[in-house]
Amino acid sequence: MAGSTGVNLKCIFIFCALFYECFSITFGPGKTYQYKYETIVNFNEAVSYGKTVGFQLSTEFKIGEIFRAGDTQLLKVQVTTASISSFARPEVKGELVKLIKYPIYFEYTDGVIGRVYTSEVESIFCANVKKGLLSLFQLQETEGQRDEIDVAGECSAYYAVYGGRITKTKQNCQNVEIAGEYENVNKMFGVSPDNSFVTHYDTADGIIKSATGSSRHSIVINARPQLSAAVAAIQRLHYVSDAAGAAAISANNIKEALDLIYKGEAKKYREMLLPSGPEVQECTENCEKPVSILQNVKEDLTSEKLSKIVSGKAYLKLLRAFRNSGKASIEEVLTHKDSYNIVKQLIDVAAATQTPAAHEALMQLITFTDESAIDYPERFIFASAYTTHPGEYLLKGMLELMKKKVPNESLRESIALGMGAVVNSFCKPYGNCLEYSTIAEYVNYVETELKSCEEEECKLLYVRSMGNAGLAKFLPSLLNQALNSKSSTVSLTAIQGLRRMKISGFKDQVNQVLKSIFHQNKRNYDSSVRIAALEILLQNGISTGGLRNIVLSAMYDQTEFEVSTYLIKRMKDLSESDPKFRSSLAVVLSDPMVNNYNLFAQKGKSSAFTGYLAETSSANCTYGLYQENTKSGVMKKSAMVVNVLNKQATQPLLTFGIYADGIEALVGDAAEGEESTEATAGLSLTMMDVLLRPVEFFRGMSGLMTAVWNAPSEPVSALQGNLLLQDYSHKIHLSNGLIVDASVLGVASIDLSGKISISLWYKNSHSVITNSGALVVEGSLQIDSEELKSGIRFSTESEAFIDFQTDVDFAEMPVKMCLQMKRPPISSRNSVEKFEKTPLCVPQWTLTNEAQKTIAIDRLPFQNVCQYVMKFMMVKILICANISATFKYSMNSKILCPVLYIQSLFLLQDQYL
Repeated sequence: MAGSTGVNLKCIFIFCALFYECFSITFGPGKTYQYKYETIVNFNEAVSYGKTVGFQLSTEFKIGEIFRAGDTQLLKVQVTTASISSFARPEVKGELVKLIKYPIYFEYTDGVIGRVYTSEVESIFCANVKKGLLSLFQLQETEGQRDEIDVAGECSAYYAVYGGRITKTKQNCQNVEIAGEYENVNKMFGVSPDNSFVTHYDTADGIIKSATGSSRHSIVINARPQLSAAVAAIQRLHYVSDAAGAAAISANNIKEALDLIYKGEAKKYREMLLPSGPEVQECTENCEKPVSILQNVKEDLTSEKLSKIVSGKAYLKLLRAFRNSGKASIEEVLTHKDSYNIVKQLIDVAAATQTPAAHEALMQLITFTDESAIDYPERFIFASAYTTHPGEYLLKGMLELMKKKVPNESLRESIALGMGAVVNSFCKPYGNCLEYSTIAEYVNYVETELKSCEEEECKLLYVRSMGNAGLAKFLPSLLNQALNSKSSTVSLTAIQGLRRMKISGFKDQVNQVLKSIFHQNKRNYDSSVRIAALEILLQNGISTGGLRNIVLSAMYDQTEFEVSTYLIKRMKDLSESDPKFRSSLAVVLSDPMVNNYNLFAQKGKSSAFTGYLAETSSANCTYGLYQENTKSGVMKKSAMVVNVLNKQATQPLLTFGIYADGIEALVGDAAEGEESTEATAGLSLTMMDVLLRPVEFFRGMSGLMTAVWNAPSEPVSALQGNLLLQDYSHKIHLSNGLIVDASVLGVASIDLSGKISISLWYKNSHSVITNSGALVVEGSLQIDSEELKSGIRFSTESEAFIDFQTDVDFAEMPVKMCLQMKRPPISSRNSVEKFEKTPLCVPQWTLTNEAQKTIAIDRLPFQNVCQYVMKFMMVKILICANISATFKYSMNSKILCPVLYIQSLFLLQDQYL
């Protein structure tokens, strides 16, 4: 038995040795192997497929050993024939002679490719194509996973071996050089890339008989998956024959062997790694200087064209030029005589460029020391707050401005808020960005200044900056201000500052503080502070027991009946969209001691409501209307919240918040203790989750009446600008050595304007608020080479506006009011362009497909509501007050919102007479 076992083990050993030998890849000395090779590159949409464009490159080459140093071979590859043809038009074909001219050499050790050598005069394009060919010879004969330096970068490769057949799958390929690559870290406005690499080999007698490889790369716009593009690369290698080759070079090492090869030539060799390299491209006939582009787009960038498609397209065209330009070229545009009327729009472009050169050019233009001239600085801060990939140079510059304490208080607050927003964008890609000295300096500065503040305004400045930054490091400071501040405004702002923080790891700590505030365990809090704490508690998710305690507080605590009313309506509203919360609430309400008349028969008028503004297959847009009243029934705070939701994320778009104190005296029904409160109203505006500088409408009766008499009867633009939403740039290294440039840019051009006429004599008013905007998204996948031009471009553009019209007649009671919300159908135009241009065909061949789609709106709130004002009309009043409030944000329209606010006061008055 023992002898039999020994024989079996010996047979197994011999079989394994033969099996290993049959596909161990070797290139014997003195032999040359001839192969045929072809590669195909084609472009198409990633989702819906149309006609494909691209090209096919076919070659024959010889490979053989010319020197060996131990286990390392120096192999030579000489292309003997090369041709190229159009994929869409096979009849267009010809020779690619430049690929034949120079051989390429590479080090080869146990199936791993090392350094690559070629002539100094070899073009990068030809070198990349040959590298793609070489990469097929990087092959391991043992099964398993390993990391490799590949033509596509640093990859994780997995080998599956089936006798003489090997399958190689590559994953997680990372570019060796990532300079100039960036993306918007905001998932809603991001891009979802996808890629796959697989190669199948047939081996026999120690050589590769054939190989077939394919790689596919795609990009899909998250916000609109219909916008997509894909590129596929196919490689085929086929063994032809072998023959006797040239004698090996006699040398001591590889360097000496290469010196002998290039001896006597004017140009020496160039040493490279296997990953494909970028071509250095000069400015071609399609490359324009920014100042030349300015001449073509200056009319489209005027204030009158904002919110139009032409404005968005002009913005993107100039942005691309700025990103490829230096400081002098950008400064030339900013100070050009043709830029006089469009400087603000040029500031939008320069800030979105996000390069040190553009930032330096802007700093030459803008001054922060003039207390009265703040239009340009404000526009710069506004645009910088929405940068997609800010550099540390921007952080340093804004931190210096923040520390300088500029003379204008409003500008100083804008800088603090903008700095927080830039910090948030900078830190999102990192788990902990405090390792950056500028971030650590900002954190220490803000916390130190907050501790030294004594005045409410000082504390609010730093608390708001912390909220925009959204750093977990600020959590203890915000919770401390929320819990212990004597100012209800500071407490409220600190709670709202938690909105951008990832508090999942601190959930218990946060909930404990918020519960203490809501239930007033230690002291009494303003009702608005309690409601803000309630909102975050409900969104974070609390235990069934905690939810029961909150519900019971609404039943038994009627000293703050407006809070109880809001609580019940908000829970009902949330239960309609959150299944988990609905289940917890159902458990609580299953108890008859809770689910009864005492709970639901609240006497307050506060409200909370959420509905759909638009529904599509890829995303939904929701609006929320929230209102808190005083005990007298007059509106205290209200908000309109607009969010966009898709599979990737929920993105807050707009939040309009209005606050009012002391208004009861104006309608003649102030509650006890509130008679002496000064009448005050203001607005907070959050756009794209970035809190902008709050604005006070008026303070006192004189301020209110001044607003009435200065109401604008002609349309006034209150907030204008171009905001960069989509921003993606990436280099895709194909398996055949070519590089594809992937780019997506998207801009929202917005204009919020309005007008109002009010007559105290005729006791009526008419107002029209127009929210208009345009969206332009342009993307492409194209070969990054001057030798070959092929790719796909896609774009979408749409334009829309919403009119809010309010007519009020308060000549007699009851007050008559008509609210109308109008929006025409949205027309969206999509375009796909596929093109190819080879060295054989000078004119570029283009295939264009355009589609236009009209989206009808059939679910708008208050589309045409005209009726008498009743108590249940509070929500309808709210939407007018909220939308109109946005226009106060402009420094040039200080009176628009207060007047519309007066309208709501007149409407409210009818309920209390």
